[in-house]
Amino acid sequence: MPDSIIKDKTQVNTDIISMKYSYEQKKIIININNILLEMYGKQGWWPVTSKPGNAPVYFPGREGRRISDKKAFEIITGAVLTQNTSWSNVEKAIINLGKENMLDIRKISKSGSELEELIRPSGYYNQKAQRLRAISKEIICIGNIKSLRTYPTAKLRTLLLSWKGIGKETADSILCYAFNRPVFVVDTYTKRLFKSLELPFENYDEIQGIVHQSIQPSSSEYGDLHARIVKVSVLKQTEKFLQILKSRL
Repeated sequence: MPDSIIKDKTQVNTDIISMKYSYEQKKIIININNILLEMYGKQGWWPVTSKPGNAPVYFPGREGRRISDKKAFEIITGAVLTQNTSWSNVEKAIINLGKENMLDIRKISKSGSELEELIRPSGYYNQKAQRLRAISKEIICIGNIKSLRTYPTAKLRTLLLSWKGIGKETADSILCYAFNRPVFVVDTYTKRLFKSLELPFENYDEIQGIVHQSIQPSSSEYGDLHARIVKVSVLKQTEKFLQILKSRL
């Protein structure tokens, strides 16, 4: 379903409730969102596979729509695998898992050393395999992905953060893209961009707070803004973007 009809608009991060930002700062955030949309259009994040063994693909125009429980678990898997590596390496691991029909929560929970070998391209494969097994077992213990969907956003975030190896960026990626929750993901690219604009850039909660207070709650809006910030950074077009932005302030 479109995220516009998701009822849970709970403040996800209680640390940002009392934070105050100026009108000028909020205007910059709105302009960032609008200009990046003009430059790149919708990005269709998070990429998922269309068939087992295929590479994950993007679906522009379908941002914020509910996905199947199986695809939600694939996103959770990808969010863990992408830690400290490039997405191209994650794709290789996802393809390997798909070819062996291992993108399955129960199979991963019971997996042996074959899991390490399949995700080897993502790096830190021993550590990531342990985390994926543990996360899979945690979800099964709770019930399933469907059970997690019933959790209010703040409660689900707290649960995700309690899992070993899941920090704020990974937890919020899972919330936004796997569970369609209105949560903005803060990464290194965002911090660099905000620093160049003299916006809050050091504290995760401050960065998330200014976005949440500037743009209406929406998993599609927050998720796509994050995707476009990654895009402008990866393409090394930040200077071009900043020139456009400054001309509108």
